[in-house]
Amino acid sequence: MKFSALNECRQTISDEDIVVAMKKIPGYLDITPSDFMEIYRVAFDHALHRLKHAITAEQIMTRQVATVPENALLVEVVRLLADHDISGMPVIRPDRTIAGVISEKDFLSKMGGGESPSFMHVILQCLEKTGCIAADIKKLTAKDIMSSPAVTISGTMPLFEVAEIMDRHNINRVPVIDEAGRLAGIVARSDLIQTMC
Repeated sequence: MKFSALNECRQTISDEDIVVAMKKIPGYLDITPSDFMEIYRVAFDHALHRLKHAITAEQIMTRQVATVPENALLVEVVRLLADHDISGMPVIRPDRTIAGVISEKDFLSKMGGGESPSFMHVILQCLEKTGCIAADIKKLTAKDIMSSPAVTISGTMPLFEVAEIMDRHNINRVPVIDEAGRLAGIVARSDLIQTMC
């Protein structure tokens, strides 16, 4: 659901639209078009607020989350990411609290350097150098390259706040934690898109 589009829709209703709508309602209405527009505006804002707060992270999160321990070798991490066809996952401690998140961005950053590495930048480095630049990081662990501290959310957080956090931090997934700080699930950007459309 695109809230800005809904706002635009509300703002394009004219007095003429209101008068025509009022004439279609059987019976007598003792209300002016401006009164109706004010009622409509307040009702619309209320409905929009209600909808934005109605769905929470725990209602759409994935509960079975692929994770890795901090000491997992990067080859294990890559294998898990590939096997699950995902681009990132939480790195957890033995007590299931979140140590960080590891994603393709972390690999690209470690292999390609620079502030905004890209896959093509890494390929270029591979082609220009002899040997694979991944060889330099083979013995590293998830803890060595993960992003930490992880951005996390509670299960009761409304989806619009989840979307704002993802946009603010430029991330594609956010772990959901319980009251004890343990991993409870994960919300991906694709979950938000499916829910809001």
